Amino acid sequence: MTDADLDRSYSALCEALTRVGEDKALLFLSMLSLSLMARLQQADEVLPLMAHAERQCADGAGDGH
Repeated sequence: MTDADLDRSYSALCEALTRVGEDKALLFLSMLSLSLMARLQQADEVLPLMAHAERQCADGAGDGH
């Protein structure tokens, strides 16, 4: 994916989250995650991505720190 594609996709994600609202954001992200995971061949491709995202959350990525 190019940087432009990544930017376009992230912008669309943000806009979709705004449309569904905060009360359904977790449901939306869960449904999207399952759809994207289904496109991969094995759990071994998914699990490292999940661990990386979890580490970033634990390290405070994106919270202004």
